[in-house]
Amino acid sequence: MSDDLTSRLHDAPLQAATSRHEAMMAEARHIIDAGNDRGVVLRLTGGLAVRHYAIDLEFAERDYSDIDLIGLKRQTTEIHQVFLDLGYQENIHVAMATGNSQRQYFRPQHALESRVHMSKRAHAMPVMSAVPPSDHIDVFMDAMKMDHELDFRDRLEINTYAVDPADIFLSKLQIVNLSEKDAHDVVTLCKDVYVDFHPHPGVLDLEHVAVTCAGDWGLYIDVMSNIDKVLERLDDYDLSPMETNRIARTLELAQDMMTEHSKSLRWRMRARVGKRLRWYNEVDETFGGRTEETAAAVRTKEGRAAPQAATDAGAGQVAADEGTGAAAAAAGTESG
Repeated sequence: MSDDLTSRLHDAPLQAATSRHEAMMAEARHIIDAGNDRGVVLRLTGGLAVRHYAIDLEFAERDYSDIDLIGLKRQTTEIHQVFLDLGYQENIHVAMATGNSQRQYFRPQHALESRVHMSKRAHAMPVMSAVPPSDHIDVFMDAMKMDHELDFRDRLEINTYAVDPADIFLSKLQIVNLSEKDAHDVVTLCKDVYVDFHPHPGVLDLEHVAVTCAGDWGLYIDVMSNIDKVLERLDDYDLSPMETNRIARTLELAQDMMTEHSKSLRWRMRARVGKRLRWYNEVDETFGGRTEETAAAVRTKEGRAAPQAATDAGAGQVAADEGTGAAAAAAGTESG
């Protein structure tokens, strides 16, 4: 199929984007290094984190609107100082709107001034704009609170510059209304990152994916469904048969491990309620969330995707014995 259906870039747009993205990556590394020098933990997340792990940059390239980082909330003051010293200012409305779980920084219009000069001025120039600048850096604290909440506190130091590939994988697939760009990022990860079952640096740890989803029924529902959506779109990416098979095997293995892993009591209790109650968070679009509720499909262990006719009651049926690895139900959404 034509790449017009995907977020892939080609020719002149690809060349222009590559130059801009290299500059963005360089700035992200500069910020992370500045933090590391002070014992302040900051790591890339989002699309640029996928690019960090990508081998085939021509395939991975798409439009990136900003730099996303994640840090530790207990280091909020130190993180803020890192940005001030690098000449950034804060859009304080983001911190106010998110209860300090997310911060946003950007270079002022006159960013050509020296970093030292800007650092001195930043202390006396609080930002009061309610509109996020087009070129900015979002900093999540401890967790990404979107359609589902993913806690990163114990996982930020597995890799040097970016969050772990397994965490990126989950952060992309947890979105109720999966976008094409997020699907593209998942394909890139599965195409270029080696699969493993332990938290080694730079690998896609599917055991962590399974364990995380085994503790959160709603997350399980959306990750499972979105994997189906990515599998359905693979033909859109002009992949070789070998690449297509590799990606499909990785995604299906993730589903199988999620299905087989013993579920927590919390997971099983929530599964009994099913989709009679909303299973995801409603997040304001300003901060990257999706709120559109979409139709459900039900998954069973016996098939890749059962029809919608299988009811919510079916979605809630699981074996009482966690150790048996019995079938677990999961539901998902149609593309928005």
